[in-house]
Amino acid sequence: MVEHTSTTRALRLPEGGLRGLLAGAEAALLSWLVVVVPTIAGYVATADAPALGSAGWLEAARIGTAAWLLGHGATISTAEFSIGLIPLGITMLGIALTAGSVRRARLTGWLPGAIAAGVYVLLAVLFVAFAGVPGAARAIVGALIVAALGVAIGLRAAARPAWVSSAVEKVPDWVRLALRASWRALAVHVVLATAAVVAALVLQAPQVRELHEGLHPDAVSTVVLVAAQLFVVANLIVYAAAFLLGPGFAVGEGTLFSPSGVEAGPLPVIPVLGGLPGPDGLAGQLPVLGLVGLVSGLAVGLWLLRTLRGRAPGQVGAVVVLTAVLPAAGMALLTLLASGAAGPGRMAEVGADPMAVGLAMLWQVGAPVAVLAVLGHSLTGHAFARVTTRARRSGSVWWEQVRGTPSEDFEGRPGR
Repeated sequence: MVEHTSTTRALRLPEGGLRGLLAGAEAALLSWLVVVVPTIAGYVATADAPALGSAGWLEAARIGTAAWLLGHGATISTAEFSIGLIPLGITMLGIALTAGSVRRARLTGWLPGAIAAGVYVLLAVLFVAFAGVPGAARAIVGALIVAALGVAIGLRAAARPAWVSSAVEKVPDWVRLALRASWRALAVHVVLATAAVVAALVLQAPQVRELHEGLHPDAVSTVVLVAAQLFVVANLIVYAAAFLLGPGFAVGEGTLFSPSGVEAGPLPVIPVLGGLPGPDGLAGQLPVLGLVGLVSGLAVGLWLLRTLRGRAPGQVGAVVVLTAVLPAAGMALLTLLASGAAGPGRMAEVGADPMAVGLAMLWQVGAPVAVLAVLGHSLTGHAFARVTTRARRSGSVWWEQVRGTPSEDFEGRPGR
């Protein structure tokens, strides 16, 4: 009897591939639903409004999908205007949900992580087709970046390939020190900007409430309105960071909100904008608020003080330069991502100048770090000690000469 064996092999996913597939799908769908569900709920709550015409819940879902794509870098273009402002809250939501899904799936390798990122991007392609608006395809690149960041955060350190671990170990320790100092400087400034946003909203709470009540929202519309504003809170934090560095930001063409002065104009009726500083407010008349970045530089400089004390001057200089340049580049990138066109007319200009913000961050972080690094270095201490000793010896000799008695140096030997 002759047995026939089949040469066809079943297609199998790599180990952990199925978990990676589910993790990517979960992250993309959850972040999409968080944006789309409030949009549909808002449509249901206002379905009888004459302004909606023949629009249905499917159209509302397309609008929500377009907003999700905006959070991934899409530019929504129509015949009348273009919207390219990225709601950073949606971007951060995608990264956080991807990282959480990867951790829950307990992926143990980069190949399953790549599968998760690929599924996220594939669903983004489907959402682009569903939205059907010009410029939405740009979100595919953004989805890839969001998924890659989420996977990198979600994967455990043990899942790193050997070549990655080897490359990390070969990085000089002074470079790793500069990287740690850089993200700390950026984090401190972002925390200060967050505190400024919270303080502004608390102090301007009556105006924010007045704008909200002026829209006459019902319960469902209130939830939708609050959710929509939460998606741009991260943008407001970036604007506050630009404000605290001096250059300030714009909310519409011809406007400027900076510590040196406020030039306000007509603004859209969005309650959270009630927290913006007014022309007669104190925040717009204190130029010193544009130097808050020095706090970040001072904090990081103190953190580096002990570590840099005994290092070679060349390494100290390199660490200082990187500690100034990297946070400046990061702040400029955040400003670029948080700025763009938010609608027609005057709203085509919203955000801050990335170059001006980056340069302000550069010197406000770099100056304190450089000063503290020089003053706290061991060579500076030794030089100061030598100068002090010589000055004391010279003073002692002079005093003994004035008194007419022989002097003694600090070791007890008679002076000449």
